[in-house]
Formats: sequence, C-alpha cells, structure tokens
Amino acid sequence: MSNKKVASTGAILAASVLLIGLIMRSPITTLPLMLTQISGELGVDKGQLGILTTIPLVMFLLISNFASKTMSFFGLKKALGLSLASIFLGTALRLVVTMPTMLIGTVLVGAGIAHLNVFMPTFVASYFSHKVGVYTSMYSLTIMIGSATFSLLTAPVVATFGWHAVMWLLVLLPAIVLGFWIYTSVRVPEKVPATRGRHHDTNAPKKKIWTNIKAWPFLVVFGVQAIINYTGVAWLPTMMAQHHVSAGSISVIMSFYSFIGMPISILVPNILVNMRRKGTLATIAVAAVMSLIGAVMLFDQETSSVVYWFFLTILIGFATSFFFLYTMTMFAAKTSSPVETARLSGMAQAGGYFMSAFGPMLYGMAFTANPNGVIQNVVYLVLVIVMIVAAVMMAMTKHLFD
Repeated sequence: MSNKKVASTGAILAASVLLIGLIMRSPITTLPLMLTQISGELGVDKGQLGILTTIPLVMFLLISNFASKTMSFFGLKKALGLSLASIFLGTALRLVVTMPTMLIGTVLVGAGIAHLNVFMPTFVASYFSHKVGVYTSMYSLTIMIGSATFSLLTAPVVATFGWHAVMWLLVLLPAIVLGFWIYTSVRVPEKVPATRGRHHDTNAPKKKIWTNIKAWPFLVVFGVQAIINYTGVAWLPTMMAQHHVSAGSISVIMSFYSFIGMPISILVPNILVNMRRKGTLATIAVAAVMSLIGAVMLFDQETSSVVYWFFLTILIGFATSFFFLYTMTMFAAKTSSPVETARLSGMAQAGGYFMSAFGPMLYGMAFTANPNGVIQNVVYLVLVIVMIVAAVMMAMTKHLFD
C-alpha cells in the first residue's frame, strides 16, 4: 500500500473515531433536558418519564458483558455498523411521540451505545496499536464535546424552534456518523474478523475473564468511579442547595464538573501509555492525593461558600475523569489481542455499571435520613481508598493473561 493511501486510510479512521465519540453519550444525556416538553405532549406526569433516563444504564448492565460475542459473530467492522444503526433507528423512532416508541427507541439507543462502549477500546487497539493513548484521548474528548454541546444548545434551540428540532438533530448526527462509517468500512481492512462457524478461536483468551483475579481491579476501579460520577451528578446540586448555594452558582459549578474531563481526556491517556510502571504509579499517586482531599472536604460541607463547593466539585470531577480514562486506556495496554480487550472491557463495564446503579439510590436514602450525616461521607472515603488500591493493582499487572 502506498504511503499516500496509508495516510488517507489513517485520516478516514481518525475521523471515524471523532465522529463516533460524538454520539456515545449525547443521545441519552439530551433527553432529560426536555422531559417537561415531552411529558406535556404525551400527557403524562414528568416523573413517569424517569424510566427514559434509567433504560440506557440498564442496557449497559445487560449488554456490556456480551458485546464481545457480538463482535466475534459479526466481526468488528460490521458490529460497529450495527451499533451505529441501532442508535440511528432508536433516535428516529423517538420522533414518533408515543410512550411505546419513546421506550423502544431509547432501548435501541442504549443497546447501540452499550456495544460502542466495549467496541471502541478494541477499535483503537486494533487500528492504532502504536497510538492507543492518542486515539483514546480523541474519542473520550469528543464524547464530552458531544454531550456538552447538546447540553448548551438544547435550551436556546427549544426556545427558538421547539423541542422537536432537538429531536431531529439527535437523528441527523447518528445518520451522518453511520453514513461515514459505511464509507470507511469499505475502504479499510477488517482487523477483527468474524469467528462464527469456527470450532477454535485462536485469538480467544485461554482463561475465563470472570475467574481471572487480575481482571477484578479493572471492574472495581471502573465501578467505583461510575458510582461517584452518577451519585455526584444526581446529588451535588441538591447538596449545594441544602447549604443555600444559589441556583445560578450551582449551574456554573456543575458545568465545570462536566468540562473538567476535557483537558484530562487530552492528557491522561497519552501520558499513561508512554510511561513505565514507576511513572504510572506516580501519576496514580497524584490523582490519589487530589481524590482524597475531595473526600476529606466532604466532612466540612456545612457552608454556602461558592469557592468551597467549586473546589470540591472540581476535585470530585477530576477523580472520576482520571480513573475513568485510566481504566479505558489500560483495557488495551494490559491485553495482547483485540478479543482480550473486548472481553476485559465488557466484563469491567458490566460489573461497574451494576455497582453504579445503586449509588444514587443509596446516597439518597442516607441524605434523606440525615443531609449532614457522616455515614455517606465515610462510605465515599472508603470507596476512594478502594479505587486507589485497585488502580495500583492494575498498574502492577503486566498483562492480563500472563
């Protein structure tokens, strides 16, 4: 293959990474911003639409552990295409505003994104094996950009053109991404071919992933950061309001919580893949100190100081962003084949999302019982310590199946 053709193929693949990242969260994070309008048209109470925000997490739980089987059955290129098609069909179905179509559409969207969560580390490891950090940064950054952009645009678009316009945008973007992937897939080779009909998969790990003790720290780190993230998003605004922080300040602070992940997504994967073990441990130590400072600050939260809540929220956002990206980068760095990467990613995400499902609910119970109680703060501190220890164990692992 000529150098010109190689460069062209690389550019097409890089563009695919960026575009896919844009739709890995925005189709599910945008809908809650319009629940009032949707409930009004459906003629139901807004509380009944809470299920639309729960369905994607349920799909992550159900599908993550089995997504590698989808990839093995269809091959990576076709499996990615089917995932993108599922997101497109789901968003298109939600244009028909009835409760059944909203539910089925959200199931399809959640299923497509659940598969992409597992496929993207494998995609990066397969096509960019020498630049895992760079391309992990790329799609992680565009995930955040996609979500943040729709969050910022939704209110003015709804005010100007109505909420249906946002729903059409949520269809248009996946359509563009799917079309571009079809264009890409016919121009690039298949790195992870289908294995259906074969009696032996030579790429498959020799040990079962769930019984591999080295895999469990990946699940723990992913799960704890997800618990902290989902609980923080759900309850930090309420905690600030409880201590008389103004609504405007809460909005600004939570926007910084979202945006803190962007610079981290650019820096962390690139730093980690170019470091030896000691450097990785030193990076974890820095993140650990910042995470622990945030955990300790929670014990002194009875204040309306915007500065206090700003720094606390930034520290929590840093912790979740760093350990999320650390885990996503290590999926490829600690495995030796795309199939292993997919299996480890699926296992960690399935278990991690299962853990995270309980976080907001349990914190809510503790907060309702005693908003200023120390029980939830002690639990948070313990979770941070467990996450740090598991992250160190990940760093000490050379390869998952050695």
